[in-house]
Amino acid sequence: MRIEQRIRAAEQRDLGKWILGIATIGFGAACFLQRDFTSFWQPVPQSLPLRQPLAFLSAGLLVLSGAGLFFRRTMGPAALIQILLFLGYVAAWLSHIADRPGTIWLGVCENLAVAVGAATIWMRTPPRSPAPLGVAAVRITYGICSVVFGVAHFIAIDGTASMVPNWLPGSGRFWAAFTGLCHLAAGAALFANRLALPATRLAGLMYLGFATLCWLPGAITHPDQWLRWAGIAISLAMMGAVWLVGDLLRRTRGGFSTNTARSREAILYGGA
Repeated sequence: MRIEQRIRAAEQRDLGKWILGIATIGFGAACFLQRDFTSFWQPVPQSLPLRQPLAFLSAGLLVLSGAGLFFRRTMGPAALIQILLFLGYVAAWLSHIADRPGTIWLGVCENLAVAVGAATIWMRTPPRSPAPLGVAAVRITYGICSVVFGVAHFIAIDGTASMVPNWLPGSGRFWAAFTGLCHLAAGAALFANRLALPATRLAGLMYLGFATLCWLPGAITHPDQWLRWAGIAISLAMMGAVWLVGDLLRRTRGGFSTNTARSREAILYGGA
């Protein structure tokens, strides 16, 4: 089967939704095993009352909402829960804006990107159908996130380079810069709405590379370090999110009529 045919088959199976669901289940499981919020993605203040019970509640909702994405009846509420959860993690990052104003934006945008992916599912759950303004908001918001990711690669190029496996050809700084440029290119494509769909697919494959090449080896050699497993999960969640953005752009490319939306419902929700 050709690559193009494989991609089309994946689109019909709603691959982005499944990736996001599996990833958020894994993210929640990693939080459970860590018995806390993850410091890299959920910097909830230590002074927050009932912090640990809230961490377990957050982890449980991640697992349940991830599983809920797999079924048609629960898909909409599950997506809404994920939107609220990841916007909550965005708020946790923003709570640190006074003490570290220049370093919060990567964390903000990583969580915002996943929330945007979940929003695409909620937007197309009956009786809702995507409106042009909503589709544009999704596209531009993820474009902003992608630009922030790219800029972060260059600002922290040494730290990014340190995560690149030594066996890859070229230096770690080369791959850090190359993937940073890829983030910027994806953001530009989404802003301009030109080649936006292939940009989301290539960005998704790049996130898959981050999960398997940067995070997975350390998780295998240090299986008790749950933060590494959380890194795999959040990378896959971002893969699912950007794939879902591409799905939304593809499905709304031909227009926004109610009849068109209904005619596609069997593909969007069939088998769930």
